[in-house]
Amino acid sequence: MPIRILFTNKILKLTFIIKSVYIIFLYLLNKSQTNSTMKLKQILLFTLCITFFGCSSESSNDKDDEETIDDTTLLKRIIYNKSTTDEYIETFNYDGNKLTSIDYGDGSRHVYSYDQDNNLIKYEYFNEGVLNASVDLTYNSDSKIATYTETFFEDSGLDDRQYRHTFSHNNDGTITSTNEVNYDNNGFEFDRTETFVLNGKNIVEISDNEGYNITYTYDNKNGAYKNIHAIEILNILSENEFGAVIFGNTNNITAYVETEETPGDNNNETFEYTYNEKDYPLTCVYTSLNGDEIEDIETIDFEYE
Repeated sequence: MPIRILFTNKILKLTFIIKSVYIIFLYLLNKSQTNSTMKLKQILLFTLCITFFGCSSESSNDKDDEETIDDTTLLKRIIYNKSTTDEYIETFNYDGNKLTSIDYGDGSRHVYSYDQDNNLIKYEYFNEGVLNASVDLTYNSDSKIATYTETFFEDSGLDDRQYRHTFSHNNDGTITSTNEVNYDNNGFEFDRTETFVLNGKNIVEISDNEGYNITYTYDNKNGAYKNIHAIEILNILSENEFGAVIFGNTNNITAYVETEETPGDNNNETFEYTYNEKDYPLTCVYTSLNGDEIEDIETIDFEYE
């Protein structure tokens, strides 16, 4: 709660107490009947009760107000392998809580654009200052994602194609994406369908019609990305070619299991966190496994605005 509001509440409480004392003073000044002592006790008790419950109610309301303050914590930097020769940093830049860019410190970055209704309508990926890929998004009348189209440029190595994803928002809470591909500008053709399963705002599973499957497991703490505007869209875009890896929404991913169409081609990732006083991730140990073989271990440090 802003200090000005807290100060105002304290003044109101003090004013209430002063008025109560003034009532007692007037009674003593104007009453002299034989039963005045009894009445005085009654009024005093009544006034003290009002004062007590009034102050208790104010204190309770203050506490509730403080607990319901909007949490505006925003992720500022992710530092991988801190203080080692393999250190690299992702820096998140914002306009309010709208993500405007992610800089990777090596000349590569993602840039995000929004319309007048604050819908994320485009992101672009640059490598060493050169545009490699862009994604254009549209929305339906309910402001839910309707389509996005991936376009690749010469330096991407994928400039012979486009991908288009069309979304259906189902009654059971799942989201279906119909994916099409356009090779050499010969028109879009069906490629595959994907289904997104959510638990609250967290994506818990992505599967397609060809046997590919990803499952996500989460902790019960505050997600590092949770307060970023349009985070649910950024989550969906994380699986794209050249998409920024932004996993986790309300909570943080603790396990990622990827199952390929070919048996045995399974990739597992685990995330073990420590947390700060607000229950946001402070550090993480990331482990990547291919089957039972460890492929990579990294440390991750989180910094917030």
